[in-house]
Amino acid sequence: MTQGGGARGSGSAGPSEPHKSGATSREARPKAEPTAIEQAVRVIGTAGHVDHGKSTLIKTLTGIDPDRLREEQERGMTIDLGFAHLRLPGGTEVGIVDVPGHHDLVRNMLAGVGSIDAVILVVAADEGVMPQTREHLAILALLGIESGVIALTKRDLVDADWVALVTEDVRAAVRGTALAQAEVVPVSSSARTGLDELLGAIERVLGEAPVRRDLGRPRLPIDRAFTMAGFGTVVTGTLIDGGFAVGEEVEIVPGGRRARIRGLQTHRRAIAAASPGRRVAMNLTGVDKADLERGMTVVRPGTVAPLSVVGLRLVVLPSAGGAVEHDEALKVHIGTAEVMARVSVLEGDAIAPGEERWAQLRLAQPVVAVPGDRLVVRRPSPPETLGGGVVADVSGERFKRRAEALDTLVRRAAPTPAARLLAVLDVPRTPEEAATRAGLEPTERDAAAAELVAAGVAIELGDALLSREAYETLATRVERTLAMGHRRSPLRAGVPRDEVRGALGLTAKRAAAMLAHLVTDGRVAERGTAYALPGHRPTLSAEQEAAWRRAREALARDPLQPPSVNSLDTEHGVDRELLAALAERGDVVRVVDAAFLPEAVRRFGDAVIGELATAGRITVSRARDLTGSSRKHVLPLLQFLDDHGVTRRIGDDRVLVHPPDVSRSRLAQATSKEKG
Repeated sequence: MTQGGGARGSGSAGPSEPHKSGATSREARPKAEPTAIEQAVRVIGTAGHVDHGKSTLIKTLTGIDPDRLREEQERGMTIDLGFAHLRLPGGTEVGIVDVPGHHDLVRNMLAGVGSIDAVILVVAADEGVMPQTREHLAILALLGIESGVIALTKRDLVDADWVALVTEDVRAAVRGTALAQAEVVPVSSSARTGLDELLGAIERVLGEAPVRRDLGRPRLPIDRAFTMAGFGTVVTGTLIDGGFAVGEEVEIVPGGRRARIRGLQTHRRAIAAASPGRRVAMNLTGVDKADLERGMTVVRPGTVAPLSVVGLRLVVLPSAGGAVEHDEALKVHIGTAEVMARVSVLEGDAIAPGEERWAQLRLAQPVVAVPGDRLVVRRPSPPETLGGGVVADVSGERFKRRAEALDTLVRRAAPTPAARLLAVLDVPRTPEEAATRAGLEPTERDAAAAELVAAGVAIELGDALLSREAYETLATRVERTLAMGHRRSPLRAGVPRDEVRGALGLTAKRAAAMLAHLVTDGRVAERGTAYALPGHRPTLSAEQEAAWRRAREALARDPLQPPSVNSLDTEHGVDRELLAALAERGDVVRVVDAAFLPEAVRRFGDAVIGELATAGRITVSRARDLTGSSRKHVLPLLQFLDDHGVTRRIGDDRVLVHPPDVSRSRLAQATSKEKG
């Protein structure tokens, strides 16, 4: 039984079938370690147009050919899902799901990417963005996949100017999507260039991706089932919502067949237990391969029941060729399942492109789904991805298109007042707004809100409540925004407050409360007027440090009449961004549009404080004569002293705000490297 392969270049078999040279023998099977739930295993998927080099890239990175079918190898095109794996430079193990790009095979792509942590969007440098590139991007958005890297393949076939043009084309295509800030890495599988850079980009993205949740309700959506000599029935998939262990009894739904886990493997290693988020091959006893197929799910007995009706807020893509009509037949992709369904539009008679409405999907065959699962709907003919949404109701009741059906859909999405209230806290809502949507009376509302907050599953956010899960989603968004900001501007101490608050999409009051929670929890640090990840520190390269040493000498020659900021840039290589980093580090003091050494500002301030201690007042001209500076610099320096509470302006003069010793203390704090 195999599940994934070895390190790059290992040449080991894929995760679901024996190596082409023959099945793994019983003797060669690795022994499971009794304590084994391994950590730091992530799953990424590929996406992109047919023949853009996805499978070749994966084979070059891993040494594993994801095209396992003879027909795929003969045609040079992936038909079904392929699997491989590698170990990143930092030690993280990564399973790779290689999906086909051909337009007739989007269903296989949908079966493969639903449970991944991040995506490698593959675009061939010699062709650029193609129709299936855009369709795959839309599918990724519908499935809530927010992390990824863009691999610009076949770099060896084009020149640098063409790479630049294609990169612009890619940037335009991903604008407004979750991949808008994704790294674009040119690579060549044949020339083996750019591979290390791509692995580094993957490692950074996965380092920011949230760990899969363990809800104690494991599900393994089956993407492949087969028989292996010496083992029997094997199924593969990506484990979600909980863990399985060898020896456990399981149920296969739909169908209700019981089986027992004989063995587990991941990446060609036997393990005793598997945690959520990993690629798993599961050896089952008590069930035949003929009884299994893609779309079924392995669960703990009695934990999840199949259903034929799901309620959701159905989103139709702006790019859809037409509205989704009431009672229209659609193809639904959820987990690894693909079924036909009729749509009941509960608001109006249709959902136009770019709109969303409450709806029910009446499925032709039962599937496994729980609230929060994402699905995609497609028009079967002509084939087209229409949209999707998040499952909100699995009660199974078929509603008519009435206003009260909408209220019922929300109320029945959860079994208790607290659960119903929690179900509508997917975004911040006041208790009154949430109670109205959940159909709760005021007494029920107050008791439910208190219960949720006390249990820690809801968070008070200013005037609103928010579920812990939604809070974590927003927290992850903040952390990703900060991580992207640090990568974009490594010299800055943090990301401006307004940019971080804007990423949340909340009211100012709620955004401030959200960030205050994150600061209190130690997940975000305040850095002046910016926010940062706690471990971030602005770092200068050796070249930038050398430029600063040259600029410092220039600033020290005449400390109170320093070179202009433009001169520091053109003559010494210290641009405004580097100067801002130096100011945040405490090496310079920015005063309006000038830069001074901290000791120069202290020297000026000490002279002014000394004069005021005896004379009581000081004019601009006296400060100029006293310090040997010029009016051009004296005016902003005096304003600096005003701004930091050392002096106060009265008419054209300055006076001390505090006694001289307190004033000197304030001056020292304002010019100190430890000022904050």
